[in-house]
Amino acid sequence: MKKNLKIIPKNLRKKIPNEGFTKEQAVRIYIWNQQGFEVPGLSKSDLNEMTKYVFNNPELRVFADQLIAINKGDGYIGPNEGWLAGSITTDLMAGLQITKRAKHLEQWQANVDAIFSKQNLNKLEAAYGSNYREALENMLKRMKSGKNRNFDGDSNTGRFLDWVNGSTGAIMFFNTRSALLQTISAVNFINWSDNNILKASAAFANQPQYWKDFAYLFNSDFLKERRNNLTININEADIAEMANKGGVRGAISYILQKGFLPTQFADSFAIASGGATFYRNRLKSYLKEGLSQSEAEQKAFDDFREATEESQQSSRPDRISQQQAGPLGRIVLAFANTPSQYARIIKKASMDLAAGRGDAKVNISKILYYGAVQGIIFNAIQSALFAADFEDEEEMDEKYMRMANGMADGILRGIGVGGAVASTVKGGVLKAIEESEKKRPNYEKVAFEMTKISPPISSKLSRLNQAAREVQWNKKEMSQMGWSLDNPAWLASANVISATTNIPADRVIKKINNIDAAYSQDLEMWERMALLGGWSEWELGIQDDKKKKQTGGRVEAGSRVGSGIRVGGGRRVK
Repeated sequence: MKKNLKIIPKNLRKKIPNEGFTKEQAVRIYIWNQQGFEVPGLSKSDLNEMTKYVFNNPELRVFADQLIAINKGDGYIGPNEGWLAGSITTDLMAGLQITKRAKHLEQWQANVDAIFSKQNLNKLEAAYGSNYREALENMLKRMKSGKNRNFDGDSNTGRFLDWVNGSTGAIMFFNTRSALLQTISAVNFINWSDNNILKASAAFANQPQYWKDFAYLFNSDFLKERRNNLTININEADIAEMANKGGVRGAISYILQKGFLPTQFADSFAIASGGATFYRNRLKSYLKEGLSQSEAEQKAFDDFREATEESQQSSRPDRISQQQAGPLGRIVLAFANTPSQYARIIKKASMDLAAGRGDAKVNISKILYYGAVQGIIFNAIQSALFAADFEDEEEMDEKYMRMANGMADGILRGIGVGGAVASTVKGGVLKAIEESEKKRPNYEKVAFEMTKISPPISSKLSRLNQAAREVQWNKKEMSQMGWSLDNPAWLASANVISATTNIPADRVIKKINNIDAAYSQDLEMWERMALLGGWSEWELGIQDDKKKKQTGGRVEAGSRVGSGIRVGGGRRVK
C-alpha cells in the first residue's frame, strides 16, 4: 500500500512542525477518531489538531482511509494505554492476533468448548493427573492466542529473555554450518508404506515431476510463512516478533532475523526435497482410493504439512511443550527444538510398541532412527569426522567420545528441563575427571561447564572469556599493532559487543577469517568447501598441518600459511 501510494516510511516518522507528534501518529489518531475510539491520554485540542492535519493532507488522508479499508469490515484496532510506543505495523499485527484471529477461529473455539468441557477435563485429570491437564489447558490457551509467550515482552522478565534470546540470533547469524546440517532432515519423510525407500527412489527418478513437486512445495504458502516469519523454532519466532516492534531492540532483532537466511532456506530445501517424494507418493495413494485429483492433492499436502511439523523443528503451539513455552524453557531449552521433537516421536513410538498399537516395525524403526541414526549422522558431521586422521587412534577416540557425548546431550535435552540438568551435571563430571588427570588442573573450567545449563547465557560468558584471554595473551601486540586488521583487539572487541548487545560482530569477523583461510592457502578442494561451510581450521586439522611443517620457527616450503589478511588475529598456539 505504501508502494502504491508512494508513502515513504521515513517521512511518516518525521515530526509535524510545532507539534509533538509524528505523521504516523497523526494518521493513527485520525483513524481512531474516524472510528469513534477515545485515545487514552490525548487532549481534545491535540485530537482536533491531528485530525485536521491529516484531513488537509490528501496523501495522508487516502493512506489512512485505505488502512481502514484493508481490515475488510473488522475495523482498525483501537488504541491502548501504551499506544505512543506503537506504530501502524504493531497496530496491524495486533489486529490480526486479536480481531481477525478470534473471528476465524470461532468454529475451532466452539469445538474446543464442546470437547474439552469442564466435565471432560476433570475426567482427563482423573485418568492422567493434574500435570497433564495443566499442560493441555496451557497448549489450548496458546493455540487460541497464537502466541507461545505467556509473559509480557515489556516486563523485566520479558526484556531479560529478549536479551538472552538475542544470543540465539547472534550464534545463528549466517551460520552456514547449521544450514548444511539442517539438510539431513530431508530423510525424515521416508516411511515403511507409500514412501518407502524404493518408492521414494522411483519418485526421485522421475526428475521432471520431482522438481515440479519440489518447486510447488518450496513456494507453498506453508513454507513461505515458515521462512518469512521464522516459525522454525520458538527462539527464532520470538526474534521475528521483536523485529516488528521498532526501536533499538527492534533494529537489532531485525539484523538477527536477516542472519537466519541460510538456515531458513536450508530448512525449506530439506523439507521440499524430502517432502517431494512423500507428496507425490501420497497423492498416488489417494487417487488409488478413488479421490478426485483436487481432493487427493489437498489431502496429500495436508499430510505433508503434518509430517513436516511432527519431524522438523516447529514453533506451532500444539507442537511444543509447556516447558518450552515458559520463561525457563527459553533459557534452558534453547537449541532443543529438534531434540524435543525427536524425543516426543520416540516416546510415542515406545508407548505404542508397548501397548501393541500400530505396526511394530514402524515403531521400532522410529525409535532406532530418531534415537540413534539421526544423532550419529548429525554429530559425525558436526564434529568434522570426515576430516579425521583415521590412523591416529588418539584423535579418533576423541572424535568418537565427542560424538557419543553429543548424542547423549541431544537425547537428554530433548526430554526437557530435567534432562538438561542431567546433561549439564554429566558434562561437569566429565570435565572434572579430565582436569584431575592433568598436572596442573584448572577446576574453574568445571564451574564454566556448569553454565551450559543455558546455551544462550553460556555463549555470552564464553565470548567474554575469549575476549579476556585475547587481552591477557596479546595485550602488548594490541597496543603495538594499532588499526591493523591483524590486531587481536578486533576479535576481542567483537566478542564483547556480541555478548552485551547481541550485535553479531564476532560472527562477521570469524566469517571473514574463514573465507580468507579458504582462499589464501594451498588447500584441497574439500578443505576449502568445509572452511566456507563454517568449520574452523583446527577442526579440519589444518592448523596441525601447519605446525608439522614448521621446523625451528622456520616455515618449510609448501606449508599452508595464510596471506595474513585475517581480522583479529588467531588463537595463540603454545
